[in-house]
Amino acid sequence: MIRAYDIAYLDDAMASVGAMLDYAVNSCGEPLELFWNRFLASGVASSLSRANPKYLAGMSGVELAHTVADRTGASLPDAEPFIDMGSPEYWTGWAMAYLAWYLDIDYGSLASGGIGVTDLYKRYPTLHEADLSKTVRFAQGRLAKDNPLKRIRENAGLTQMQLAALSGNSLRSIRGYEQGQRSLGKASTESVLSLCRVLGCRTEDLTLHALGTD
Repeated sequence: MIRAYDIAYLDDAMASVGAMLDYAVNSCGEPLELFWNRFLASGVASSLSRANPKYLAGMSGVELAHTVADRTGASLPDAEPFIDMGSPEYWTGWAMAYLAWYLDIDYGSLASGGIGVTDLYKRYPTLHEADLSKTVRFAQGRLAKDNPLKRIRENAGLTQMQLAALSGNSLRSIRGYEQGQRSLGKASTESVLSLCRVLGCRTEDLTLHALGTD
């Protein structure tokens, strides 16, 4: 799998996102879920996913937190920048950054695929001392339960028959993809692109369930 950025940047990215979340919640009093949603909406998350060097290796976690707040109309207190690398919040951000890199999924798609920050945070007691492969398996299990094609189709207000007609895919294929009997990860490029054109989404939005393996 070709990932968004080289593994050489991974430790920095994980440390920065972990420190950002720890600082925002424990030093500045931000609610965990609210701040993570701000992170997703701020553009900082997408910049990290796109391997923008300014964010990936050029900013500390504290700087990321203030950037998120500034971009979403919030303000953080001028708190002492103490970072607790052993806190559940730090681990949650740290693990989220790893999942985004390993699975090659942007942070927003992790959230829409069923991997919420609060849900991962609640698994800190059982996962934080385990090998990261267990966190990956947890995430893959969540993604496997989500059917991106069905979710995006329904959000677009289309029936299976309408999507089949508009995309040129057979109704049988659409039903197979949504019921898990066929894998979009193994579908032809033409088939996937035709679905994306109709639904107005990216190819990775439809193939989340097929990602995460080398």
